Amino acid sequence: MRVSVVIAAYNAEAYIAEAIESVLGQTVPPDEVIVIDDGSTDGTRGILDRFGDRVIVLTQANSGQAVAVNKGLAMARGELIGFCDADDLWTPRKLEMQLALLERDGRVEAAFGKVQQFVSPDVPEDHRARLTPDIEIMPGELKQCMLVRRTALDRNGPFDETLPATFFIAWLGGAKQNGLKIAHVDDIVVRRRLHLRNGGRTHTDAQNLQTLMALRKAIKARQPPE
Repeated sequence: MRVSVVIAAYNAEAYIAEAIESVLGQTVPPDEVIVIDDGSTDGTRGILDRFGDRVIVLTQANSGQAVAVNKGLAMARGELIGFCDADDLWTPRKLEMQLALLERDGRVEAAFGKVQQFVSPDVPEDHRARLTPDIEIMPGELKQCMLVRRTALDRNGPFDETLPATFFIAWLGGAKQNGLKIAHVDDIVVRRRLHLRNGGRTHTDAQNLQTLMALRKAIKARQPPE
């Protein structure tokens, strides 16, 4: 089965090269890597160009991660879809392990795994304690941890572009309600980088609000029509 990987990048020059290399360097490499440059104003595009034809690069005006990811999905040709955030790292055997799980059990539609959180080495010492996670390794039902069958993605629709920070939470909640069958590999598949521009750690109030909005949408979708 062909594997497509979608990466959305916005002003990601500090980490994007490492993220892409972690995807290209898999023990079972993907068939295509699509990077959407979401209107970056730093050196992101120049770094992307260095990869040549190893990646497919598209540029859009800054519209948010959900819009960028949906644009990448529209281009993806694989039967299986993976995602990597521009500041995170896939572990070398992520695809190998998740492909084996999906091939072993055709009923499973989405494979996840564990995530290991780490404070980026470039974070100044006086900020490291604030970013250090309470739990380093945990089950990761995150977009970047998932390898999903394209049929399951199409069945559950595109990501909600009105929820730029929590679109995946909303999608996964709705997909589970619609019967998405998931399974986990018992290993770390993603190393999640924590740094000063990481929205989930530095803009928690906004993310909490969007999480509530996502939950309300999911609850409303389950209610019968009046």
